Amino acid sequence: MSSLEHSTGEPKNSVTNVISGGLFLNAVIQGRDISVELPREISPALAGLPPGSASFSGRRDELRHLTHSLAPGERVLPLLISGLPGVGKTEIVLQIAGNAERNPEWFAGGALFTDMQGYDEARYVTAEQSLAGLLRALAIPPEHIPNGLEERSRLFRATLAAYATQGRRILLIIDNASSIDQVLPLLPSDAVNAVMITSRDNLDLNARRHSLKVLPSTASVDLLQSMLKNTNGVHDTRVEEDTDTAREIARLCGNLPLALQICGALLADFPGRPLTSMKTSLSRAHSRLGHLERDTRTVTAAFDVSYQRLTEDQARLLRLIPINPGVDVSSGAVARLAAIEESTADRLLQDLARAHLVEPGETWGRWRLHDLIRLYAEGLGRERSVDDRRDRALDQLLEYYVQGAHAASTHLTPNLTPSRYFRRRTDAIRWLQAERANLVLTVGLAVKAGRYEASCALASELNFFLQQYRYADDFFAVAYTAITAANKSGNKLLEDEAVNNFQKALTQLKSLENAIKGLTTAASIFSESGDLRNEAATLNQVGNALRFAGRLKEAATFLTASAELYRESKDRTLEGLALASLGEILNTAGKTGEAVDAYSDSLELLQQTGDFHGMGLVLGNLGLTRRQMNQPEEALCAFRSALTIFQDNGSRSEEGDTLNNLGMTLRELGKYREAITCYSHATKIARETNDHSLEGSSLADLGDCLQSISRPEEAIEAFRGAARAFENAGDIQSKGRALHSEGITFTQLERYREAVEAYSEAERAFRIIGDGAGEGMSLSNRGATLRSWGRFSESVEVLTTAVHILSQEGDTELAAPAILQLGGSLATAGRSEEAAQALARAAEIFARAGDRLEEAKARLARGMALRSLGRFDEAAIDLSRTIPVFREEGDTGRATMARIQLADILKGSPSTGWDQSPSAQ
Repeated sequence: MSSLEHSTGEPKNSVTNVISGGLFLNAVIQGRDISVELPREISPALAGLPPGSASFSGRRDELRHLTHSLAPGERVLPLLISGLPGVGKTEIVLQIAGNAERNPEWFAGGALFTDMQGYDEARYVTAEQSLAGLLRALAIPPEHIPNGLEERSRLFRATLAAYATQGRRILLIIDNASSIDQVLPLLPSDAVNAVMITSRDNLDLNARRHSLKVLPSTASVDLLQSMLKNTNGVHDTRVEEDTDTAREIARLCGNLPLALQICGALLADFPGRPLTSMKTSLSRAHSRLGHLERDTRTVTAAFDVSYQRLTEDQARLLRLIPINPGVDVSSGAVARLAAIEESTADRLLQDLARAHLVEPGETWGRWRLHDLIRLYAEGLGRERSVDDRRDRALDQLLEYYVQGAHAASTHLTPNLTPSRYFRRRTDAIRWLQAERANLVLTVGLAVKAGRYEASCALASELNFFLQQYRYADDFFAVAYTAITAANKSGNKLLEDEAVNNFQKALTQLKSLENAIKGLTTAASIFSESGDLRNEAATLNQVGNALRFAGRLKEAATFLTASAELYRESKDRTLEGLALASLGEILNTAGKTGEAVDAYSDSLELLQQTGDFHGMGLVLGNLGLTRRQMNQPEEALCAFRSALTIFQDNGSRSEEGDTLNNLGMTLRELGKYREAITCYSHATKIARETNDHSLEGSSLADLGDCLQSISRPEEAIEAFRGAARAFENAGDIQSKGRALHSEGITFTQLERYREAVEAYSEAERAFRIIGDGAGEGMSLSNRGATLRSWGRFSESVEVLTTAVHILSQEGDTELAAPAILQLGGSLATAGRSEEAAQALARAAEIFARAGDRLEEAKARLARGMALRSLGRFDEAAIDLSRTIPVFREEGDTGRATMARIQLADILKGSPSTGWDQSPSAQ
């Protein structure tokens, strides 16, 4: 190659020229001039890096994003990739480098790779040692490599700068560094060359940070499959044949790449070994880490290296954290667990997070352990249990949760003085919701540890919250565990309370047959022991369970007996509540007058005893009965009285239900603005209390009200919110209805595309639950909307399907409106003969049902279709029959249309064709 001279006038240590394809470097090192001819490209180039795994899986988006961050252009900060041991940090930088190789212009100078062995005391590489190797890789002769860290760093940076100046950018990979001392001297001083660093710690560097997480489940399964096929060939199909077991293996490995690779290698060693065998080995938690080893590779060894670098305080905290039973834990709980200040716990947790031995939770101040780290730390904790005072730590954790739950419950339970531990009620609720999983699991943890009274105490504090906020499964789990704890404690008072709460939980859970069986047995036990109060309570719960099962006559018998026992035991409050339940059953059975009497007797008793919460419940039920009896003013009075009580007592769940009922009554009276206020407040409370059903019904009714006062845009928002809430509640039918209402509103706004989408969503919802009527009605409305949109052929197709589905429901009246719409669409599409047939069928169905107006609409449409076919006599008969009906119904528009059509026929005028506007229908 020809020589290209560059006269720059820069100091001697800058690049001066290019000679025969190489670089000529002048530098001053340790007081002496050196001149070195550098190769055009360093060795190894990108292709000479350690090979990446052929089984690399997942992380596609991460890989693309991180690769792009190395592209030439503006100044690139070093990229620091950190993560827990075995998460695949080295692998991803090698994959990134492999991607970069596909863009030769990115790193024309090649790549350098150095493994700092930062977590291996025996093989630890200092920055000075690494620089010696890097300089040799850059073709600096050994005699020119200076002694001393600073001089080596200066020469290394000058060499990299020389490459950069000549457009020969280099990628430097610093792998497995444990401190900034290993990294800083290696970083280029220019703004061109790129650097990637991997570490288990979040090093304090001026760098772009990327925390590498475990693999998604699907990618973990793909990794196992890829390893088997790469080792044994495409005929190893164990993963494809049993993906569920493969997914479970991945879960047991915590989706950690190192653990997955060890599993994959063990499976590949023995092609005949079924996946279930590996799953069984890993399923035993106490020995799982022992199974994750092959040759010299073990998950435990990877964790040991990080653990050995911890201070004693950090290590002790890591060993104690697994005592907490939930998936995450707060700094406050950790502080109490370790008997240290919360600020100290926070600092130690942040140290562990920087070492990637704990992970920050979804909100600041909460922390979590990877599953395998948890097993590792738990094993260490058992070995050091005496040193760590592990039993005392457990007691401190139980005390923390019991005290916190008690303080929170004082803000929720009526008639209790709120604890100063929480400033506001909302703070208490927020704490309970954040700690709910830990609190529920701790009830069971206490039983396993023999702390029976602590288990009962925590369960007692949680019951009101779990019941009020309708965490039915958790309420059942806590109540069931508390019965075990109470029995083992031998404390009769605790047993009575546990049984009572278990009865409530069974009823709320609505596991009806089991509830009835269990409660009936309990009632017999109490009866034999002469325990009137508990017998009455149990009979009451049996009655309510039977009511849910629809066995109303039996339910009334049990509740009447319950009320009599309460009267005998002189418990007026519980007698009143039993009568209230009896009123609900009588109302359900259609005996509304008797229900009102039962409610009235109940209110009198509850008022005498000062049970205002019970009064609120009874007043709410009385309001519903009055509504059912078409006594709206009396219903309003009852609902408003109930609302006042619940607001005064802070009973948010009941307040939300009452607001919703009040809104429905106001809407029926045409008081839409007042109803809107009620529904809006009910929605807010429903979201606060996690009541998706109430949220959905409040929003759906709110949408109807907004429609009624011509606020369609807000109505659409309400209907869409209702659909989301119903989906969260698992009420797919109500979701479909909300979407159907949304479609109607879009149609009225002539936003046809959105209307069609809403109806289609509604159809899917109804189809999932087999609601043919709902699906057919949504199809019918979608077909009508398509017709209004001018998409006539699609309209005919959709309406034909709607008619078919609705007809299959066995109720021809249900199909008639869709048949009427189909007739109109057929006529609009120019298929008048088919239209006339469909409209004749619709008219016949409406006539049988006695619906004269809809029959007249069908005959008007048929008359116009017949006229377009030239069948004037038949058309005249149909048209003449509609005019008196429209006049009687006050539909002057259609009456006039029919008269004009009939007059034209009688005059012998030629057909004017079909009126294409849907309003003609």
